[in-house]
Amino acid sequence: MTEPENSEELVPATPPQVERTWQATLKKASPYAAGVAAFLIGLLIFAPLEAYAMLALRQLGASGVHVDIADLSLSVFGRFRAESIKIPFGNETDKQAALKIAEAKGKISTLGILLGDKYDAHAEAVIFSFAKGDFGLKIDSLEITSALEQTKSGGTQKTLNGSFQIEAESAQVTYKENKFLKEEIVIPFLKVTLKATAQQNVLKIDQGEAMGRLINAQIRGSVSMGTQTELSLNIILKPTNEFFEKYQDKDLRTLLKFANVLQDDGRLEFNVRGTMAAPVVEPVTVKSATPPTTP
Repeated sequence: MTEPENSEELVPATPPQVERTWQATLKKASPYAAGVAAFLIGLLIFAPLEAYAMLALRQLGASGVHVDIADLSLSVFGRFRAESIKIPFGNETDKQAALKIAEAKGKISTLGILLGDKYDAHAEAVIFSFAKGDFGLKIDSLEITSALEQTKSGGTQKTLNGSFQIEAESAQVTYKENKFLKEEIVIPFLKVTLKATAQQNVLKIDQGEAMGRLINAQIRGSVSMGTQTELSLNIILKPTNEFFEKYQDKDLRTLLKFANVLQDDGRLEFNVRGTMAAPVVEPVTVKSATPPTTP
């Protein structure tokens, strides 16, 4: 017995097709993405940025520059304020040698400082001072713009690269002269400009000028950063007539000529070598002139 010709064949039902569009994937992942975003935002807002900044400064110390800060506040947007900054340069014979800043404020790249490899900043400082042996420097107002970064240079070592600029007003240099004048020399400067570039831990001074009533100064050369910061600097001082008038009772012009260090154009020139902890200052003597007789 045969089946009827109009009998319908049973066809199995097709299972519903799974939706695989990117919209569906995004919809499923959105709760997780929102959770991660909330975690990161909370980390930025509530994380101890000051502690991370201190860690970054310790990494900078590995290159030979140690920075101590008594009080530091840092916002997520890069605004900062620091008090009692100290960078020591002392050794066993001169433990008091240091660079000090009473207060500094400005803006810095938060991400860069947290990662410890980039130091883009604009800062203003007040009461900046530096003391080393018989030499001292004090600046009432200081403005710093930096674009420095540390890049890997084989293995885990990092080198400092970039540039920075310093503008200062109302500066004062002191020096205890114990050979001829036997007194402390105080030299005020109205304005100081310093522009430098860093490459592979070598800091090159492209422009260094200081203008004052008593002396105008220029500085050129380089500073090699490392475990021992090595100096290779040339300093030119140009005393004004007011400077010689101030010390006319000492007959300073004659003393400088007798010491064979006053050049024909009226400048004094010095080469600075050695390290930051133990600098060696050598005057450039006049080669073509014969020292005058003792007055």
